[in-house]
Amino acid sequence: MPILSDSFLQEVRMKTDIADLISNYVTLKKRGNTYVGLCPFHNEKTPSFTVYDDTQSFYCFGCGVGGDAVTFVKKIENLDYVDAVKFLAQRAGMQMPEESTYDD
Repeated sequence: MPILSDSFLQEVRMKTDIADLISNYVTLKKRGNTYVGLCPFHNEKTPSFTVYDDTQSFYCFGCGVGGDAVTFVKKIENLDYVDAVKFLAQRAGMQMPEESTYDD
């Protein structure tokens, strides 16, 4: 399993707009500085799933699930951490490091 450098992870996060990512799975409506929609992780009729552009994070007030883009992809696609990062990297047009990489 590759050890991903902090700089690589930071670049993946910078190239991922969480609202754009989540809108592929959830119909989002803009509400002020946030987006809201029906949570993909539990059944609900009133939107309690909130996406925060300013912090690039999400949180569901109904079931308590929240996190960043990696967390969302892990949960929605049923992937482990490295595969979720790979998913986001490919989506951003980035190559995963071939070997273990470390920050100096």
